Amino acid sequence: MLRPLVRPLVRALTRSPMESRGLRPTLSLDFTNGGVTDSRVTYSGGANGTRVNSAGLIVAATTPRFDYNPVTLTAMGLWVEEPRTNLLVNSLINGTILGTQSVTVAATPYTLSFYGTGTVTLSGVSTAGPAVGSAAYPTRTTLTFTPTAGSLTLTVAGTVQFAQLEAGSFATSFIPTAGVTVTRSADSAVMTGTNFSSWYNQAGGSAVVQFDLIAVSGTRPIISFDDNTANERIELYATGTDLRMKVTDGGATQVDMSIGTVAANTTYKAAIAWAANDFAGCLNGGTVATDSSGALPTPDRLRIGSDQAGNFQCGHDKTLQAFALRLPNATLQGMTA
Repeated sequence: MLRPLVRPLVRALTRSPMESRGLRPTLSLDFTNGGVTDSRVTYSGGANGTRVNSAGLIVAATTPRFDYNPVTLTAMGLWVEEPRTNLLVNSLINGTILGTQSVTVAATPYTLSFYGTGTVTLSGVSTAGPAVGSAAYPTRTTLTFTPTAGSLTLTVAGTVQFAQLEAGSFATSFIPTAGVTVTRSADSAVMTGTNFSSWYNQAGGSAVVQFDLIAVSGTRPIISFDDNTANERIELYATGTDLRMKVTDGGATQVDMSIGTVAANTTYKAAIAWAANDFAGCLNGGTVATDSSGALPTPDRLRIGSDQAGNFQCGHDKTLQAFALRLPNATLQGMTA
């Protein structure tokens, strides 16, 4: 006799707080659920990449690269990184100790990284450092420096494993090499076509995303709704430590406002919301930034961790929810607190 009451009761008890308030997301992606993917997202890139698996080991992987913390073994989410090249050879994924070698470099920032207690001494076009290792994996030693152009010699003493020398001002995930240098291609996660239009509302919407960044330099897109150009887009991105919401319609910037400050290697939750002449953004339950002027663009896709200009998040996306309405400011605050 009580059976008809069971299912409604179970549904009520298992609803999320948002669903209980009538706020059902039209899109819900969780990248911390053990690598279960949504078939509506098209993944590509990440060739020659690696990730940390659930056992805390560095393993070969291509996009989607679902990463774990090597110490706590907690799920970090979806890795999205820009392309990088490991200029060191014979830096194997099995942890073989690196040998002394010379590489040709340009006059631009480079980052050397490795695990182990050994030392790498630079000579030739740079005498920065030396880089002195403090512990085995997962403790990573890094050294960022700017050489002059020419030949750089890296003299290795002691245990230096999973070593990487890459052009850039911060270290990215390990790229294994054998006898030649290797490039990891950029990660891409995109939703297009009816996979996108079936839940996106052109009249207004909201998105809530949980993420981290491994560096706060340059332009770091978190999510982008666009039409494969810079002319029509709604974007959540960081420029340096400044997290911003940008809206462009017909090639003209409608909104470009700051919603908070971010740091590297820290998890954040941010929300953005949009309707004609009604835009808002909130970070970690803080003050809601608003803009009351601007037209809406007409995007036809969702990008996760990248934008059409070739910028990449260089971090993890953990969860993403989208709503087919412009949520109230107080709701944005509560959902990101």
